[in-house]
Amino acid sequence: MAEHADSGILIRFLLPGAYTRGALLCGQGIAGEGVRVHGLAGEPADLFGKVLIASVLLLSISKGGIRQVLQLDARPEHRSSPLVRIMAEAAQGSVRGYVIWREDGAMIQTGSRDMTDWLGRPMLLSTVRDLGIGHPYISTIEHDSEHLADHLVHYLSQSVQVRADVALVGTTGLLIEAMPGCDDEHWFRAVQAMAAIPSETLAAGDAEAILDGFSALGCKIVEQTPYRYQCRCSEESMAEALRHIPRDELASLADENGEITISCEYCNRSYRVPLDPGT
Repeated sequence: MAEHADSGILIRFLLPGAYTRGALLCGQGIAGEGVRVHGLAGEPADLFGKVLIASVLLLSISKGGIRQVLQLDARPEHRSSPLVRIMAEAAQGSVRGYVIWREDGAMIQTGSRDMTDWLGRPMLLSTVRDLGIGHPYISTIEHDSEHLADHLVHYLSQSVQVRADVALVGTTGLLIEAMPGCDDEHWFRAVQAMAAIPSETLAAGDAEAILDGFSALGCKIVEQTPYRYQCRCSEESMAEALRHIPRDELASLADENGEITISCEYCNRSYRVPLDPGT
């Protein structure tokens, strides 16, 4: 399956020997494009890439979901944290995201610091799981860890109530989830196999080598889906967003030609939208 420079392939697999299923995304292209679009470097770039990849992994186990949002927020009292929010939104075949800096926070983008230095601790993790059949399922939890994978495992246990384990190394994301029939012994075998995969193998993003770590459990690939960092914005969607703003406020933003310039927070693309459509 051919890949674009800004893409990766989500591989969903089964481990029959442990009554477990999983998802693997080697997302170097996805993370690289997202970092390029938002001009990130250092730890914020690494964290943003992990959030993008994690949102796709969560969508892969949402049982028919059409959209998955993953959002990290600094608590309101953490006024010294450089970042306010990191957000990613995955839909079938695409993922996009954005970063909100505190005032002057963008000046600090280097240094070997962990995510808690950028968002504070504990931080808030919020998700939106849209199954496309009514109101989305929204959840917010608080957790204290230096590692995003720990936050995801805590969320899956507390809010989704599934037994799962997650690894996020470099631009690779790996998730396993217990299926019906998976007892403690089965789960131990699955987690043991996952833990035995060297970090260097995960960081290299070699899907074949990673999945080979589960060979003793009868690993079977069931689906491969390409994903890209891709924004779905359009002039029509921007115009729709502006309709929710009072007209007097919009008028103050319009230029001499009666147009409003608005930029998409996901891709930084700018649009000029008429204040009065049809004119």
